[in-house]
Amino acid sequence: MQNKGLIRLFAILFGLVSIYQLSFTYFTNKVEDDAKVYAIANGDETNVREQATLERRYLDSVANKEVTDLFVTKFTYNDIKDKEMNLGLDLKGGINAILQVSVKEVLIALSNDSKSAVFKEALDAADALQKESNDTYLNLFFQEFERIANGTIKLSDPAIFGTKALRDKIDFNKTNDEVRPILQEEIDISINTAFEVLRSRIDKFGVTQPNIQRIGTSGRIQIELPGAKDIERVTKLITSKAELQFW
Repeated sequence: MQNKGLIRLFAILFGLVSIYQLSFTYFTNKVEDDAKVYAIANGDETNVREQATLERRYLDSVANKEVTDLFVTKFTYNDIKDKEMNLGLDLKGGINAILQVSVKEVLIALSNDSKSAVFKEALDAADALQKESNDTYLNLFFQEFERIANGTIKLSDPAIFGTKALRDKIDFNKTNDEVRPILQEEIDISINTAFEVLRSRIDKFGVTQPNIQRIGTSGRIQIELPGAKDIERVTKLITSKAELQFW
């Protein structure tokens, strides 16, 4: 009997906690419904972009205003937004984007904008192959460089990656096989930098429980912004002043 009583008590407590957690989602949805009403009343209902902008404007205006109180504690919209249940894109909708760090531009920068004809031809060939290949851009570049150079010039040549900036890592005596992992490391650093910049920007965007992750070694970064609707604002936020392409 005591065990049944404990089970019943835990069930009641669990139910109360669940209701408390769900209440944040309820009140968040209520405020966001008010934002939709505001947008419809103040703009063209058929203009999706304008509606999204007006909704965002309304939500920004109430972000730090008290919108509800639970058990005597008062909460702003930002408070309840942070505590709502993560419904994800499938249930809540939002914006899903994949950004591509331009490995080609990173290679050009590492070469100090090399004028080598072999280097440029290898980049162009990698561009063409990537359209129909699942391999990484870097691997395709290595493949085409070997084919085009045919032993006449090395990646470590001062005209390509044997630059002053990389002289501590790449000297003229290094073989192509020795240079490859160095370039891969430099590109990984560039991708990680882009990743951190993106994460910082998304944190400032105000979306609850965003998801951002690298996709293998492809140089692509996937972001998911549950509940976000203003595509123009998101695009401007995550692509400004960075070597990123919006997909």
